[in-house]
Amino acid sequence: SMRAEERLAAFILNLVQRLHSRGFSSSELILRMTREEIGSYLGLKLETVSRTFSKFVEDGIVEVKQRHIRILDQEALQRLVNSSREGR
Repeated sequence: SMRAEERLAAFILNLVQRLHSRGFSSSELILRMTREEIGSYLGLKLETVSRTFSKFVEDGIVEVKQRHIRILDQEALQRLVNSSREGR
């Protein structure tokens, strides 16, 4: 669902922006949480989190190797987040 994509996009952007403000890369991050923990944090099922990550990978938005995430298209993530704000 779109909600899942918006939530995960916002989560990734939020995380990377926080790390970036501390001097880390603005496009790469290591997740300290499991997919399951991300799911319970965002109120999503584990399968939904995994499926949404896979969709982001297929769409060329991110590259995922286990917990290592590289953001390839930050604008696409931003658009997902913004579309949810405009829809309200």
